[in-house]
Amino acid sequence: MVNTLSPKPYTLTMRVQEMAAGQLKLLERLRSAIKGTILTEEPLASHTYFRIGGPAEAMAFPADLGDLKLLLKMARDEAIPVLILGGGSNMLVLDGGVKGLVINLSRTFLELEVSGEQIRCGAGVRTSHLLAFSTMRGLMGFEGLTGVPGTVGGAIKGNAGTPLGAIIDRLDRLRLVDCSGEERVLSRDALGAGYRHTALPAGSVIVEACFTLQRGKSEEIRETMSRSLLKRNLTQPVEVRSAGCIFKNPPDDFAGRLVEYAGLKGLRRGGAQISEKHGNFIINLGGATAADVLWLIDRARAEVMVKTGVALELEIQVVGSPIAG
Repeated sequence: MVNTLSPKPYTLTMRVQEMAAGQLKLLERLRSAIKGTILTEEPLASHTYFRIGGPAEAMAFPADLGDLKLLLKMARDEAIPVLILGGGSNMLVLDGGVKGLVINLSRTFLELEVSGEQIRCGAGVRTSHLLAFSTMRGLMGFEGLTGVPGTVGGAIKGNAGTPLGAIIDRLDRLRLVDCSGEERVLSRDALGAGYRHTALPAGSVIVEACFTLQRGKSEEIRETMSRSLLKRNLTQPVEVRSAGCIFKNPPDDFAGRLVEYAGLKGLRRGGAQISEKHGNFIINLGGATAADVLWLIDRARAEVMVKTGVALELEIQVVGSPIAG
């Protein structure tokens, strides 16, 4: 005799449906908790300089500091992976996109104030804007940011700069929010900064930075910037999409020179190409995928290792997951 009251078997389809329902409830809670905007399946290619990458499962645009604190705390409590996105200038998003929550700070923390030789700057301010702001006021020290894209928060995290100097050189202190939603203030000495690296507390988000500069003449600062920009434009593929330098320069050498020595300038895969102008840039010629870029990265690392014995280290941040299969 068949027991018609027996429960139906628990299937994978049912589990997927439960998970989807749970995600929708979580998104509704996030939306109701903050004043900002939350988008789903937002193409990350639209938010990065490379114009490459799959969608963000959820992308939040916090309206203010309170929103950011709530988002970080809820993400921690719900064990949701978090990616912080600023200008998207030094990032390669994989073709499968990013699961969890992407917090986009491009519309937040845009304050800029000057007092004497000190500047207080929101982490969402563009580096180009900070440079123009300081130059107009006759303050020198940021010339190393000439031509460097992205936001101040991202520049601090990666200690961005050029031979003229790095952003950390002028930093006094910064304010951040940790993964529990609490604010902290850290001095430059507490950051453990090095070449293209800053040792920030795990899961923390920079919201503000304070810098001390030196008095100078605006005309002389602009002349220095112009010379630097001219050299950059002549030697780097600034006219096409890229993520900036792909590899860190090894001690006493240049990654671009090593890639060129390996004979790889101009090598193409799909819509991506190692620049013919500079060996440390991979450019998007149109329709490039992250898989194309990764293939070129792997090829460059392998060839440079074989021919020079140098292990190239990535400077760009690679995030997300590849397309399954």
